[in-house]
Amino acid sequence: MEHSTMPPLQARGISKSFTLHQRRIDAVREANLSLAAGEVTALVGRSGSGKTTLLQVIGLLTPPDAGEVLIAGNDAWSLSGDARADLRARTLGFVFQSFNLLPQHSAVLNVALPFRGPRRVGLQRAGQLLERVGLADRATHHPSQLSAGEQQRVALARALVNDPQALLADEPTGNLDAANEEQLLDLFRELAAEGRAVLLITHSDTVAARADRVFRMVDGAPTPVPSAAAPDADPILPVEQS
Repeated sequence: MEHSTMPPLQARGISKSFTLHQRRIDAVREANLSLAAGEVTALVGRSGSGKTTLLQVIGLLTPPDAGEVLIAGNDAWSLSGDARADLRARTLGFVFQSFNLLPQHSAVLNVALPFRGPRRVGLQRAGQLLERVGLADRATHHPSQLSAGEQQRVALARALVNDPQALLADEPTGNLDAANEEQLLDLFRELAAEGRAVLLITHSDTVAARADRVFRMVDGAPTPVPSAAAPDADPILPVEQS
């Protein structure tokens, strides 16, 4: 993939609130976050801290109340809906805890579906990506025939099908055992080494320990965690989706 000195994804002054039971909830408050090409960034926080909301905003899935999301230096939320959707498809890849695979399709079709180009080329690339994540022999299997770890690797291959600049993963190891978690983290490290920016939303100490930089959501905004900080001084607690 192409390399650039410009951060592939930046959030500046992002704020987002909701109304729940006639009560205003400020989920994200003037948040700033810059993802660096070639690095894995972990974002941790308690349930309801706003980390998933921030991911949805910087992933161009939910509009902010204030602030801007810069992709290749351009404010994505100032674009039209169609242009923003095109930018999201071309530059961002998503991996979720629940896999989100279509049960009626095989692994190779699930990977190829988002491809922006000829179907034949998409299927060829999907096969190559399945081989990369160690699932070439499972290409024709449906999600129900795959283990949780295999399904998540299919989901990762799907996120890569358009060669995105940034990968955004929300609790990607939440449904995996230790062996599959380690395998997936190795893949994220490899993908970052190729020049991509990787953001992992997580509550796992193991996942955070594998990141180049760690941020904790504090008062609705990411706050850097010093690399030398003792992990048990401010533990990362198991959380529900936020």
